[in-house]
Amino acid sequence: MHEVIIRCEDGVMLGQPVTPLLEGAKTAQLQQLAQAGAAGVIRQQRRGLGIDRLRVHHELLGMAPRETAAGSWYAASVNLALGEGETAWCCDFVTQRDGKIIDPMAGCITTKESEVLLHALDEQLGSDTRRWEAGEGSHHVLIVRDPSLSGERPPAIPSPEQLLNLRWDEHLPGASTGDALRLLIDEAGKLLDDHPINRVRVDLGENPANFLWLWGPISGEVPAAHQRRAQLEGLLISRYFPMRGLARVRGFDWKEGPAALLDERAMHALWKAITAGLEHHQTIYVHLRVDTADPVERQCAMERLDQLILKPLTQELPRRDPWRLLVAIDDHGSDAIPFVAIGTGLPQHPAVSLAGSQLAESSLTFPDAAALAVWFRQGSSWPTA
Repeated sequence: MHEVIIRCEDGVMLGQPVTPLLEGAKTAQLQQLAQAGAAGVIRQQRRGLGIDRLRVHHELLGMAPRETAAGSWYAASVNLALGEGETAWCCDFVTQRDGKIIDPMAGCITTKESEVLLHALDEQLGSDTRRWEAGEGSHHVLIVRDPSLSGERPPAIPSPEQLLNLRWDEHLPGASTGDALRLLIDEAGKLLDDHPINRVRVDLGENPANFLWLWGPISGEVPAAHQRRAQLEGLLISRYFPMRGLARVRGFDWKEGPAALLDERAMHALWKAITAGLEHHQTIYVHLRVDTADPVERQCAMERLDQLILKPLTQELPRRDPWRLLVAIDDHGSDAIPFVAIGTGLPQHPAVSLAGSQLAESSLTFPDAAALAVWFRQGSSWPTA
């Protein structure tokens, strides 16, 4: 069975006035798929938080529980091997104001700037039991050998993206782990606030990396970080740091994805990567993001995806029977993720329109992406709302 999953996310931060990604876009191919196949929604329980997008990824890929710790993805992305008693924490530079995270990517801080900040943290807060490993952009790894920060029983700490515009101190774990995290976060925040890198960023009108958020810890061996499986069962295409680690943990091959859907040459390169991947892999997982708030550019991005990827894909996949295709596109402020699925053995559940109001009434509703993945691969069990 050849299966292709395309996951497109709205990368614009909450609070910016933007139109839904599919609103106004001429996506004739996606509409045809919705009418010929099945269309519905995932309604992930948010509990006051933003959608856990990393959870959506690992559920769609059917990953085992130990493989789902975000720390394992970050560690695998930098080829990190943990020593005995060590724990890896996701360490993200963010922008905080008045106790709230207002920018989970710290104004898209560059890797070069982050490395300077990490060096300062290591100089003043590092020790024999604590060190930082540089990743990419705002995403890095903290390695500790400290019982109070052990990841053997990892606390459920939200990602910075889930905490956008929320108070961070209300989402620390209890007991000694929460106390240790608060102390380290406070000390780092004081250092970062006064650092020349951030003073320059403020002067330039950019969001400073004045805070770090620690989450997703893992202890012990990092799954698949240093050993490639004999046969790579799939290909993951994305340009985002955590997704590279996810590919390694899952045992997938990895290829850099396009920086922008508006770049026609990059989209043609993406199509070539997909077709080449189909020659060697049963599963292709494509992760894309739309980072522009401009309504015309958002429409164009969806139209490029529709015409340059989905149209040729629906011509190519039936030649590799059996086959299945899943397309899931979400808007950042929505509490639901609409999807379209079609392929060999999948039951029909057509949608007249891909408008949010239409799909909201669909009986093809899943409580999470894991349930959708089971349905997509088995094609027999029917969900209940």
